[in-house]
Amino acid sequence: MSEAPSALAGLVVVERAGRIATAACASLLAALGARVLRVEAPDEERRLTQASYPEQLLRAGGKERIQLTHDGIERERAWRRLHAAADVLIFDPPHPESADHAFLQSLVAKGARDKVICAISPAGLQGSALPVDAGDPLVQAVSGVMAVTGHDGGRPEFVRVPVSEMSAAVLATTAILAALRVRDRHGVGQLIDLSLIEVMADQLRTHLPKVMSGQPRGFRLGCRSPIASPWNVYRARDGWVLVCSASDSQWQGMLDVIGRADLKQEPRFADVTSRCAHTDEVDALMQAWAEKHGIEQVVTAISACEAPVGPALSIPQAVADSLLQDLGTVRTEHSGARSTQFVAGSALHLSRTPMRFASMPTAVTNAIPRDLPAGAERTRTRSEPGAPLQGVRVIELSRYAAGPLTGVVLASLGAEVIKIESPRGEDCRGWMPQFGGLSGYFVNYNSGKRSVTLDLRQTEGRKRLRGLIADADVLLQNLRPGVMERIGFGPGEVTAQHPGIVYGSISGFGLAGPKLAALDTVIQGRLGLTALVGDGRVPLRMGFSIADQLAGHFAAAGIVAALAERERSGRGQVVDVAMADAIAWLTQLAWPDGKPAIGPTSQWEARDGWVVADTGRDAVLRALRSDATKEMLRAELVLALAGHGIRAAPVLEADEVLTQPLIETRASLYQIKAGGDAMAPVLAVPLGLTLTPVLRPHRMHLLGEDNAQLLHDPDRDATEKS
Repeated sequence: MSEAPSALAGLVVVERAGRIATAACASLLAALGARVLRVEAPDEERRLTQASYPEQLLRAGGKERIQLTHDGIERERAWRRLHAAADVLIFDPPHPESADHAFLQSLVAKGARDKVICAISPAGLQGSALPVDAGDPLVQAVSGVMAVTGHDGGRPEFVRVPVSEMSAAVLATTAILAALRVRDRHGVGQLIDLSLIEVMADQLRTHLPKVMSGQPRGFRLGCRSPIASPWNVYRARDGWVLVCSASDSQWQGMLDVIGRADLKQEPRFADVTSRCAHTDEVDALMQAWAEKHGIEQVVTAISACEAPVGPALSIPQAVADSLLQDLGTVRTEHSGARSTQFVAGSALHLSRTPMRFASMPTAVTNAIPRDLPAGAERTRTRSEPGAPLQGVRVIELSRYAAGPLTGVVLASLGAEVIKIESPRGEDCRGWMPQFGGLSGYFVNYNSGKRSVTLDLRQTEGRKRLRGLIADADVLLQNLRPGVMERIGFGPGEVTAQHPGIVYGSISGFGLAGPKLAALDTVIQGRLGLTALVGDGRVPLRMGFSIADQLAGHFAAAGIVAALAERERSGRGQVVDVAMADAIAWLTQLAWPDGKPAIGPTSQWEARDGWVVADTGRDAVLRALRSDATKEMLRAELVLALAGHGIRAAPVLEADEVLTQPLIETRASLYQIKAGGDAMAPVLAVPLGLTLTPVLRPHRMHLLGEDNAQLLHDPDRDATEKS
């Protein structure tokens, strides 16, 4: 049987082994079909031997391993050979004393020419917010992760997997694919300068409007929501369960379930706003009922009220979960004498060019492969390179976060993204705070898009949508499972009528999974992420909507990859992203037992906030008195720890993250005209492209503004053509 085609067949990637983000990015490119050569330092073999099975696969699986043993001229000659053969070079800036520092610095200084060069670092190549080799805990401290993660009123908490590294890998993949599209069209490469801090600060899109409207802090809420109740984790008889109710009708149904129908007319609980004001009482009611029942009973009963609900599992429970195994979210492997190993399934599913699963790392060699291409230099076209996705039309039917974020990424790369809404508009347009009558939340997830309104319940609305799809390159959707099929726009129908279209779908468990309404909090719990935040005693939600955000970025990467493959084959395909798969991919380094995957860390209270140290508590206590930290300012404590050889960083609150020099220098935050003359704050997509930087649109399109220009009558058009 012949091997299935790959999206990136023929592409050569050279990875200089270093941080997790670099390895994970190269791993994704390998899964898409690229040939990856991994250049390793002499001590890398020891690191791989000591690593867990999932980390071995992520770092070196499916790659050709090379160890450069020479120094001086011979080493530089080897690097020049690798560079000549490569289409893409990925590295994190080496320490100045590294043998590779001078050569890699010279590459950056000379410019990329016809290569795509991707440098991944905490603060960018010119930044100084953190050392170039700073680990994930320090990045979490200064990028906003810890500002929004912690128990209600409690201290900032770590996510005990390298969330910054893994997230950056996905964005780096999208940036590389976009840069390759520019190179293929114009013969010119470019440098990608990706910052881990900027990548994570971008996930403050939900918090940004509040920060700029007078709520600079106070975002650590445990598993609670500031705008809905009941929304929390509750202890059932045999474990933990997450309940997320946002509507009054759901609450009325739950009162029947918990045996408190007598409270249906209680003013304190009459609507969402009232329940939020009395959320402690609401939680007490839910807890008193939940503790008498098992998880399965709670999930069944609350599901009948149409409220999102699910178990908050540990990592061992998640990897053993029968549903996740049946879906392929969790896979099992048997390798040699090893016992069964749990590994993450693919976070991207491409229907025609499926992702490749990584094989176990091969033995390292000192020789550069003889069959590498010579790497003839491409001819640059005379025209100035435009945006990577210039000329691509995207029809977007999505709501809230994951799908809209994918649309924002594609629009920032130059695609014409046409957002379809009902005549009344998406309900989150009305969320607070507002800027000129438009929600700041909506602005941050929909900037750069055109606006068309259609009533898809009506035949006429569906006809108009078919007309738009006929002229589109991409259809993107994240509506409730089954909705697109019911109205005649499922992937089977659309791709049969339009074989060249790329159909992007985001859902909780994928197109082949159960048709369940998915919510970020519930997905975090089901995949075990809530057990990896804080000390693990009580499930704790990561404060970013990471399942939404990561799934949205995976979808963007998959769509750009599918468009690249279409350039060769002329055929489209389905890009299927499950939020569950995205979180499984994120947490895989803590598999199978849930051990922390970020190394020893500790957090310390200072006089003006918190400080993170990249070592455990004992080492800090040996350096300082136990009560000394509270007497110091954060900056003083960081310096004091540095004097003892301990790296540390302040935990920046949300307002401090968004006003730090790095965000200003990289123009991460800008203003867009929202409504009337009002300006709204928006975060630019942090892809780090230097030749074709992401677009920063100057205004939002009004609801339905583009109807007159874009809508047409398919029947009339057919008559005119005949």
